[in-house]
Formats: sequence, C-alpha cells, structure tokens
Amino acid sequence: MGSKMCAKLQALSWRIKQASSNSKWREVLSCYSETTQTSETQLNDPFLFPIVFKACAKLSWLSQGRCIHASLYKRGFESFVSVGNSIADFYVKCGDLCSATRAFDSMTSIDSVSWNVVVFGFLDHGFEEEGMRWFWKSRVWGFEPNVSTLVLVIHALRSLRWFVDGEKIHSYVIRSGFLGSSSVQNSILSLYAECDWLSARKLFDEMSEKDVISWSVAIRSYVQSQEPVCGLKLFREMVREAEIEPDSVTVTSVLKGCAVLEDVNMGRSVHGFSIRKGFVLGDVFVRNSLIDMYSKGVDVDSAFRVFDETTTCRNIVSWNSILAGYIHNQRYEEAVKMFCLMRKESFEADEVTIVSLLQVCKFFDQPLPCKSVHCVMIRFGYESNEVALSSLIDAYANCSLDDAARTVFESLAYKDVVSCSTMISGLARSGRPDEAITIFCQMKDKPNAITVVNLLDACSVSADLRISKWAHGIAIRRGLATADISVDTSVVDAYAKCGAIEMARRAFDLVPRKNVVSWTVMISAYAVNGLPERALSSFEEMKRQGYTPNAVTYLAVLSACNHGGLIKQGLMIFKSMVEDHNKKPSLQHYSCLVDMLSRAGEIDTAVELIKNLPEDMKPGASAWGSILSGCRNSLKGGIVTTEAISEVLELEPLCSSGYLLASSVFAAEKSWEDVASMRRLVKERKVRVVAGYSTVLEGTVSRRFLAGEKLNQGDCELSNVVQSLRRCLALENTMEWI
Repeated sequence: MGSKMCAKLQALSWRIKQASSNSKWREVLSCYSETTQTSETQLNDPFLFPIVFKACAKLSWLSQGRCIHASLYKRGFESFVSVGNSIADFYVKCGDLCSATRAFDSMTSIDSVSWNVVVFGFLDHGFEEEGMRWFWKSRVWGFEPNVSTLVLVIHALRSLRWFVDGEKIHSYVIRSGFLGSSSVQNSILSLYAECDWLSARKLFDEMSEKDVISWSVAIRSYVQSQEPVCGLKLFREMVREAEIEPDSVTVTSVLKGCAVLEDVNMGRSVHGFSIRKGFVLGDVFVRNSLIDMYSKGVDVDSAFRVFDETTTCRNIVSWNSILAGYIHNQRYEEAVKMFCLMRKESFEADEVTIVSLLQVCKFFDQPLPCKSVHCVMIRFGYESNEVALSSLIDAYANCSLDDAARTVFESLAYKDVVSCSTMISGLARSGRPDEAITIFCQMKDKPNAITVVNLLDACSVSADLRISKWAHGIAIRRGLATADISVDTSVVDAYAKCGAIEMARRAFDLVPRKNVVSWTVMISAYAVNGLPERALSSFEEMKRQGYTPNAVTYLAVLSACNHGGLIKQGLMIFKSMVEDHNKKPSLQHYSCLVDMLSRAGEIDTAVELIKNLPEDMKPGASAWGSILSGCRNSLKGGIVTTEAISEVLELEPLCSSGYLLASSVFAAEKSWEDVASMRRLVKERKVRVVAGYSTVLEGTVSRRFLAGEKLNQGDCELSNVVQSLRRCLALENTMEWI
C-alpha cells in the first residue's frame, strides 16, 4: 500500500512540474489539491511549493494561497528559504504588501532573493518612499540587489526627485560592476536627464554601447532642458552617423523639440519618416505629437489633417491637442465646433478640455459661456480640481464677472499660490487693486515670482507709490528682485505708473540682465510720463547695446512720439522699422500712426492711410476713434466725421466711449440735435456708460474723482485747489491767443 501511495505522489509531483513548464497553472493547483486528500499523499518536497505559490500568483487566487500558506506553516515548511521567498513573492504579486512583509519578518533565514522580493514589490506597486526605506535597510544588512530591483530603485529616485541619492546609487553601480548592464545605464541616464542634462550628456558620451533607448533618453533630456536645437542635432547624429533606427519614443521627443522651436519644416521631415515606418497609423503618441507640433508651428490645418486621417485610434489627448491647437492659433469658433464634435463622438471632457474651453470663454468676453463651462465642471465632478478652478476664476475675471470669480475663489477649501495669483491678477485687471492687495496679505503659501508680478500689476492700477514701494520690498525680501527679470520689469512698470519716473529708472538700472522686454517697459514708462525725448534716447541706447527691438518696442516708441507731438521722428521710426529692420507692422502700429497724424491735424493723410491698409488688416474702432478725435480738435466736420462715427459705432456698438466721442464732436460743431440723437442711441441700445476718473494721492489715502462729480461740502480745501487749477488753465488758454 505504501509503495502505491509513493508512486502516486511521485506521479503528481511530476505532473505539477510538467504543468508548470507548460504554464498550465490551473492544472498545477488541481494536482496539488489531489495531494492534500490524505495525509499519505501530502507533498514533502520543498522545491515544489514555490511552483504552487507561483500558480496562485499567476491566477491571482489570494484566498487559496492563504490556505496553502497556513497548511505549510503548520507543517513547518516556512523555515525553508525558498518556500518563504515564494510565499512573500506570492503576496507581492497579488498586491497584499502587508502580508508580504509579515511573511518576510517571520522567515528564520533571509537571503538576497528575500530582500529583492520585498523591495521590488513596494517599488513595483508605486510605493516609492516605502520601497526606498526597505532598500536602504537591506543595504545595511549587506543585501545585493539584482538588475530588475536596481532599475526600479533608480526609477523611484527619479520619481521622488532624490537626485543626491541617485548619485550615490551611480557610485554603487560603478563599484559593483552593474554599469555593464544597458538597462541600468539607461536608467541612470534617465535619472540625470531629469536634473542635470550636462551630466546626462557626459554619461551618454562615456557609454560604450548605446541602444535606441540611450539615444531617445539623451534627445528627450535636451528637449526638456529647453535645448531643443541640441536635441535635433543629436537626432541627426543618431540617424546619419550611429545608424541607429529611431523608434516611436524617439520620434515623439524629436517632434516635441520641433514644436518648441516652431520648426514646421523639420517637423514635416519627421512626419514623413514616421509615415514610412508606420508610426503615424499605429502609435497614438506620435500622432498626438504631430498635432501639437503643427499647432505650435502655426499650421493648424495640417494638425487637423493628421487628426482627421485616423478616426479609429483617437483618444482624449488627441481631442485636447487639436482643441489647444485652434486656441493657440486664435481660431476660437473652430475650437468650439471641435468640442461639439467631440461630444457627438461620445468623448467626455476632462480637466484639460475644461481649461481649453475656459480659454475660449476669455476670448468671447461674455458671461454665458463661462457659466455654461462652470456647469459642465460641476456635472463631471471637476469643481474640486485646482487647475480647472484657477482657470475658471481667470475666465470669470476676464469676462468682468469679478463677483463670480470671487465666489469661486472663496469656495476653495485651500487657496494655494496658483489660485491666489489668479485672483490677484483678475482683480487688478478689473480695476479693484485694493481687494487684490488684501488677498495677497491673506495668502498662506509663500508667494512665487508670478504672484509678486500680479501684486505689482495691482500696485500699477492703484497708482499708489507707497504701496508700490511696499511690494518692491516684498520682492527684495523674497529674493526675487534682481533674480527674476519679470519681477524686475514689473517693479519698473509700477513706479512708472505711479509717476515716479526717476525711481523707475533707478530700478531699471539695477536689473542685472536686461532684455528686450525690460527696455521696452522703460521706453513706455518715459512715454506715459510725457518724456518723449528720453524715450527716444533710451531706444537708441538699447540698440547701441545690441538689443534688437521687437514689435512691442516699436509700438512704445511710436506712442512716445505720438503723445509728445514728435510727428517727424515717429514717421522716420515707422519707416526704419519696415525698411531697415524688415518688421511687418501690425494693426496696432498703423492705429498709432493714424492717431499721430490725427493729433497733428493731418486728417486726410490719416484717412488715406486707413483706406490703404494691407488686405489682411481691417481698421479697428481705435483707429476710427483717432480720426474722430482729430476732427473734433481741428473742428473739421463733413463726410470724414460722418464716416468715422459710422465706423466706430458699427465696430463697437456696446462701448460707451464711441458715443461720448461722437457726442463731443457734434457739441463742438454746435449740432445739438445730433448730440440728443447720440444720447437716445445710448438709451435704446442699453449701453453702459463708464465715467472717466482721476486718482490723486491725498496723504496716505488714494482718492478717486469721477468726471462730472460734485465735491462734498466738507471738501472745501480740495474745491479751492480745483478752482485754482481751472483759473490757471483759463489763463494759459488766454495767453495762447495773445
């Protein structure tokens, strides 16, 4: 009888091994179940139990594995290292890390495999910090990791951004001889690519054998480090000299570099290569990268063709990429149509889609679209998403829905630096600087450069020199002054808007690394403070120091000439911009030129300029408003005035400034019936009239005076000052006639 049982046990053992070698895991457990029927047929071979636990792990049969574990514990098989390791590995594979650590702790003998199982388990399941804790603990006990564990350790350090520890691991890899493994080398290269692209390039050059992964990581390192030109050069070297065949990951990184450079020609070459290799049809990442590249290269039509060619493999990223492309190229109506098409094809909006839609709402500048997107956010459960809520606050503020923006802001459970910065910016743009400054004072997080820039914008709006000095002090204490060019530029702008032009100049002189933007702000500062000669002098100094003026710089200089009455210099600068520097004038440049000619009384020349604009430009309300203002100042009426009024009211039918300007022109001509007609139009069209105002600093209090407002009886001293100013103006006008 005993020999029969022994033969049966041997047969079952052989069947278990055969089933395992053929990956028939259910058969393995079925055979094991037969061995447990009687005590005579129970397995006693410790080398078979790892196979059984492997079968449980492959089938994710956690409860069956627990039962087998309990059975072996009773029989004392846990003392075998191989059995203990297989039990811990089984729990790891089933995701029960607590049971895995308990099995590890109960083992009487531990080897390198034991440590590898636990460390690998935590890291593989995404518990990087706990996995690293176990790894450092294992190193104290002299554990030597295998290649798989070492790769995961390096990946965890990259995810945690523990780059100092990464250097220690690199040293260990060199000492232990793991540097010969390409997977370990590539993992270290990826680690350095995240923090120090120079070290990454040095390591890349030292590698004796570079595979496609090595080249892809090095190219991505350059692109992520804002060195896309070097990344593209490395790609050419990879293809031409090293003769390594790029894969879809390489192509994705190269396309991202083309997108950063807005190099559509290079992007098209890579597109052609991708088509030949079959990446476009088979890889959604390549296709989405192509859409992004064409969109940023101002060729959204090609982006749409890529999007439209593959209807079967689109994902939400594809839709978000084409939406962002239309928005980036300011084709907002088509972006809305794409969103409607996206909904028809049953794709649900995610937080990225929501943010893109809110960008569209900012363009339309109407309350209803913002509120509609807000409803979509609530319906899809994104009302707690911080990025989406910050974008919603920004959109509401841009659409002059400041109270709605404030309500959303106050509803936030935690107001982080992004939401506070957005709210400060929105309130500053809406002319509510005091509230913006209050929010800054209530911030709990440490403000960053963007926050301080927005605070300085609020100071510019308030035109309060005392507050601007306070904000400048914050920038200095936070180490942002002279360290961040955007903060330095905003300080200059804030002082200029407060009328403290000498302080603005001193702040400008302290900027260590000036750029075109900082020079432009300084030129604009002189312009708005009525110092056109100094603006022109700064413009010449900027060019002498080797800075090339951009379109905004020329606009600031033309504005200085305009407000300073320097017509001849303004026309020369405009001519130099076009002919000498080959800059294409925008509508703003032409509008500034029209305003300059109108102020000088050259109405006919200004009208001729408007009517001879390039075909792709249509004069806006500001240009026709300048003509109208010039007609009023020169008392020139007739056909030109009528045409200008018609154009202004047609282009901006809901803007009060056009009606007020037309009314003042008719009043100058003593055409009182037309003045009354303008007032009737304002009421019929329900145009909201915004009164002009001036802000004066009275002691430490900023006082606002509205146009047409009567002073209170208690403001006797102010009333006397105003009367004195009026007498001085009347005297000046009298002297001009003498």
